[in-house]
Amino acid sequence: MAALKELGYNDVYHMKEVYMRNDADFWVAAFEAKYEGKSVEYGKEQWDHLLGDCMAITDIPAAAFAPELIAAYPDAKVILTTRSVDGWYRSMLATVYAAHVDPWRKLQSLWDAKAASMWALRKKYHEHLWWNDFPRYGKRFFKEHNDLVRSLVPPDRLLEYEVREGWEPLCAFLGKEVPVGKVYPWINKTDDFQRTSREVTVRVYWRYVEGMARVVVPVAAVGAAFWWRSGIKAFLSRS
Repeated sequence: MAALKELGYNDVYHMKEVYMRNDADFWVAAFEAKYEGKSVEYGKEQWDHLLGDCMAITDIPAAAFAPELIAAYPDAKVILTTRSVDGWYRSMLATVYAAHVDPWRKLQSLWDAKAASMWALRKKYHEHLWWNDFPRYGKRFFKEHNDLVRSLVPPDRLLEYEVREGWEPLCAFLGKEVPVGKVYPWINKTDDFQRTSREVTVRVYWRYVEGMARVVVPVAAVGAAFWWRSGIKAFLSRS
């Protein structure tokens, strides 16, 4: 994502945007339409409504809708980032799967509406992508997803790319100049994910504290007023 932004693709849709833009409910409905038959599957009109202002799309949950997005945007170029299945699996265990089994995440959803929407989305993709058992089926999903993308995208619109290859193949595919004097922005996705998770947790916590303050302070004020009036009445009755 950082490399695409460096090349001028400023509006890159990522899981972070799902949270920041409050889009989780849209994606939950998309999963329910595709995998559970609860409504008509999304077409270009629905994807344009959500993604029409974006220059690129990456990451889960969008990856779960690769066939639909490829069909909706037939002229788009597709970058299939590849790595060893074992490396990807270890990264996912430390990030996406760790977040899913973290009891604190579920607890947050009990009092925070935004966290509840994200929890609902997380449950959907864990259920439908690897049948609620990533340790067992995660590698299978990785291989099948990559094979599916290769089968859907013509070779002239597909780049299979490892980030360790750097700028040259990416820029050549996108028709961009290689940034002069710019080191390829290698970001440790595990560290980045965990840092973002901590930031989100802090935001949710403070929303909870602020919400409790709006309830507790008025209640305390009412209690104090009642105590004060009761004390005055007792004082006057003794006078």
